[in-house]
Amino acid sequence: MNKNELLEHALADLGNMPAPSVSDGFMDGVWMRAGQLEERSSERTRLALFAAMAFVGLGAGIGATAAPASAEAASFRLVDGADLSPAALLHVEP
Repeated sequence: MNKNELLEHALADLGNMPAPSVSDGFMDGVWMRAGQLEERSSERTRLALFAAMAFVGLGAGIGATAAPASAEAASFRLVDGADLSPAALLHVEP
């Protein structure tokens, strides 16, 4: 027998085999597994976001505490000596 005859014989045997049957709960199992995979993916995403926020928060906290602090009097160039009463702003004489 040559290779073509062996192939034809194997294909004929496959063609005569009964089709496999799928159980009733097969698709339910598929959707359940898909839900489990989605749940795991969302958990990983939440964990990664939490880790990133913790890293940024700790970095900001460490950076803020290492900065020197000094008290200075606040000076506002726009309002120093200006009368900001409502009468002065409306140009009304009291």
